[in-house]
Amino acid sequence: MSMNTTKNLPEWLHSFIYEKLGGYYQPDRIAARDNLNSGEKENQRYLGTYFPRSYTESYCIFSNLFENAEYQNMMKDRDTLRLLSFGCGTGGDLLGLMGAIAEKMPWIRILDIVAYDGNFNAVDMLKKIVEHPVVQQRFEMVPSPDYSPIPMKDRKDFDLFCSCLKGFDVIVSMKMVNELCTRGIFSENPIGQFMEGLYPHLDGKGVMLVSDVPIKPNWKGRNDYMPVFLSEGLRKFLVAHEDASAIVPIPCHTKGVDCKNRCYSVKTFYGNVFTSESLSYCMVAHKEVADAVCPALKDSYYRVNDNNEYCAMIGGKGVKDAFDINSK
Repeated sequence: MSMNTTKNLPEWLHSFIYEKLGGYYQPDRIAARDNLNSGEKENQRYLGTYFPRSYTESYCIFSNLFENAEYQNMMKDRDTLRLLSFGCGTGGDLLGLMGAIAEKMPWIRILDIVAYDGNFNAVDMLKKIVEHPVVQQRFEMVPSPDYSPIPMKDRKDFDLFCSCLKGFDVIVSMKMVNELCTRGIFSENPIGQFMEGLYPHLDGKGVMLVSDVPIKPNWKGRNDYMPVFLSEGLRKFLVAHEDASAIVPIPCHTKGVDCKNRCYSVKTFYGNVFTSESLSYCMVAHKEVADAVCPALKDSYYRVNDNNEYCAMIGGKGVKDAFDINSK
């Protein structure tokens, strides 16, 4: 069975964000790149247009992990997960993650949530969604979620925020790094520096997902797409951290340190509110966790995007999905 890439919003969530919170569908990719100063109307547009995409992407990516037998075995004695959503916005990534936990790990009953974003209005919308009776009936929140609507002006703010973190089972950040690039938070290697700040705060069995849309960020005049930034940043991060390893893209688990390729790795997802959305992402963990979860690399071609481009570090017979953790 291949990785699922389709997920519709649950009926209760669809009704709540469009009928109660005023979400509306109006794509504007330029405005969506930087939401720090967005007001209520702009956040309602983001909620109705881009929240469903992040929900679907997060749900599908984490479902693929949580279906993994080795990961389930590691987490079978747990009833609580500690989650960090960095750049949570209105909460699509967090709600998608929670949906995957609810379905794939039914024994998890308690969530300890930290959600950070610089936009007060967006965080308020997320808070209302998390307080919905459907969510509250499924999960106990202990302690109450920590919502941190704190604007981040420079690298010192990022480092200060990271210094207050500790012990997360899942860290997720979707479509945030390009905003930090635009604001000049990082002087070089934005993905690598971003991961450097968050990785030390993973629990021993924790996983970290970093993703962004395949756009060209306005950063130091470089004419590169985010997938290239991501592949470069992941490699530099892995070189600097011998105790860490990639889970996806799968070839990066064993080849990531040696790879010098400028990969354009993206996965396409589908939902009922949008037609399709492409996302570039990587997932990392402590090496012993990644070794247990990641499938052994086969002598095959690993497809890294829908344009039939493949990882240049390995080849052979057959074709495999570079993002499907459960591929045999």
